[in-house]
Amino acid sequence: MRILFYSTSSNIYNGESVTTTTLPSFTTQWDNLSEQHSEHEFLIATQLPALFLCDVHQNSIEQSEKIKRILIKSDKEKEIAEELSELKPDLAIAASFYVTPYDWLTIKDAMVADFLRKKGIRTICHNVETSVICFDKWRTHLFLEKSGINCAKAVYMHHELWINGGNRHELKSNVFRDSVFHEVQKLKFPVIIKDTTGLSSFGADVVHNFDEATGILKSKKTTSDRIIEEMIPGEQFGCEIYGTYDEKSGHGQYSILPPFKFSVNQYGITSPKQSVKFGPFGITEEESAQYKIPELKKMLQFLAAGMKLNGISQVDLVFDGEKWFVIEVNPRLSGMSTTYAASAGVPLSSLIFKGLEIKNTDGESLPPASNAKAFSASPSPRGIAPKTPDSNQFFFEFIPTLNIKFPILENRKLLELKALPYVAFVNQIENHAARQIREQGYCEVILCGKTREELLGNLIDLRDNFKDSFEEEFFNKAVNLIKK
Repeated sequence: MRILFYSTSSNIYNGESVTTTTLPSFTTQWDNLSEQHSEHEFLIATQLPALFLCDVHQNSIEQSEKIKRILIKSDKEKEIAEELSELKPDLAIAASFYVTPYDWLTIKDAMVADFLRKKGIRTICHNVETSVICFDKWRTHLFLEKSGINCAKAVYMHHELWINGGNRHELKSNVFRDSVFHEVQKLKFPVIIKDTTGLSSFGADVVHNFDEATGILKSKKTTSDRIIEEMIPGEQFGCEIYGTYDEKSGHGQYSILPPFKFSVNQYGITSPKQSVKFGPFGITEEESAQYKIPELKKMLQFLAAGMKLNGISQVDLVFDGEKWFVIEVNPRLSGMSTTYAASAGVPLSSLIFKGLEIKNTDGESLPPASNAKAFSASPSPRGIAPKTPDSNQFFFEFIPTLNIKFPILENRKLLELKALPYVAFVNQIENHAARQIREQGYCEVILCGKTREELLGNLIDLRDNFKDSFEEEFFNKAVNLIKK
């Protein structure tokens, strides 16, 4: 079978100002899939920055003899579908990624998928409606609320009405603006105020009383639609969902991965470039009971089917000690994807391939990647866990894993990092054009251990080996997550 992985972008990309170093390379990871499934032909078609699929050198992508890689030329969805159809795939799988300022690339990939389906090409990709619901945080909130899924209480502020709703000569007041203030007063503080279409936590404000909220909403910072929602007290997590939805039968089949816990900043929210991830949680019976993992899986199975998720999705969560709450749904690959792959000891390509249970054109499941090469250097033997008909366990066995950030390192240091036996993945992004330190880049390091105790020992060893580079703040966050 001829299988195409594709992704698009809406952004102008200047490779001259960005350097990305990934160890092991994405080229190696995807070539591994070709080695494990020589009965299939794999293709990759993408646009820069080609996250998760290709290694990028300035404005070109790295090639190999095992998998053909194509840079998509057009920006128009119909034309992109024409390009992809010329590759004659039996199956096209969207491997959507994210860019700033708008996390809307899944919508673009979904439109491409619509055109591919009209050409008779089978696709695995979220539909446009699902993608838009997830892109707009207020629409996400309405979906969760209507579906009876636990979510934060929230108020919506429509920016055009907020600014212009009282400007007509026959009006005495802006009733819409008054209604927003009226409803915000009913919320339990603190609340978080954020754009309805922003990426991650950028531009979000945490406010502790009504006067602060009023000041933010009236300020010049408010230039777009906003959502004001209660901050749910508890531990913050994230997890990924892998699965497909069949429009004809109206049924979906999903695997809910065990959640990873996120560290938070001084405002109590997760900042992707400053956070530490540890997990997964719920891989032991005791932990599963403590964190009510069966309830979480049941809730997310219901969410996935209701949203008709068709591919890979990431969900932001809060656990308040009794109940799980959904904060956001991101229908794409995420910063958690490589963390899960490292925890499973497989390349990201194998995680995606098996997670989506790729089927032949005749509808039969492809054989499991049971001989996938160990991706992590961890000494723990891991493989495919058998899946019973009534089981909701994922196919891979996971071990304790930590995702931590370093400042930008020179290449020699990156190689030294990856040479450590417990380091599974290193990914460094340098933005040479950025002026603010926060935007200049970082180095992401993923390390594993057979147990929490071993992982903690590996973290201490990592700190001791890189004392000049290791930031104490990240070390303390990581220790706290592991020990809790």
